[in-house]
Amino acid sequence: MLRLRPYTRQDAETVCRWFPDKKAFELWSAGKIQGFPLTPGMLNAYYDRNAGADLWAMTAFDEEGTAGHVMMRFLDEEKQELRLGLIVVDGGRRGRGYGREMVSRASRFAFDYAGAGRVTILVFLENYAAVRCYEACGFRRTPGKEPELYQCMGEEWHLAEMELRNTGNTKEKTESEYQ
Repeated sequence: MLRLRPYTRQDAETVCRWFPDKKAFELWSAGKIQGFPLTPGMLNAYYDRNAGADLWAMTAFDEEGTAGHVMMRFLDEEKQELRLGLIVVDGGRRGRGYGREMVSRASRFAFDYAGAGRVTILVFLENYAAVRCYEACGFRRTPGKEPELYQCMGEEWHLAEMELRNTGNTKEKTESEYQ
């Protein structure tokens, strides 16, 4: 069973090994973190710069060890919209449903623990596996928001927002249920 725990600085060593090439890194970071190859210092510096900004970085793990990473942050002062980002699964574990389980757990955390009314994700439409994963978790393209063009590596990519709304059918959970 996959579980989430708070990210630690030591997790950076593992997460940084999951990007086999610059394209995979750019599809993941969308320019939030500059420079490839990603180093533990760069990833930790990103989180240091954003400390205290209603941001949670989480590490997914199971009995085999670290399996994935996801970041969550509120986008509004009312704390109703929470954005998932920097989502990645260990390349050796892809195709086993880990991404879907991690995104589903993070979404439940957002609704049940953080109290969000809406969870959003930005995704490059060219990242077909990610789009399918998010759709399998119930996310849909946000109505009325057209994809933005993003120039990267000499190509034009389409960055779209997907959303999942809280239907109110959730129960209160404690933080320990996510660890």
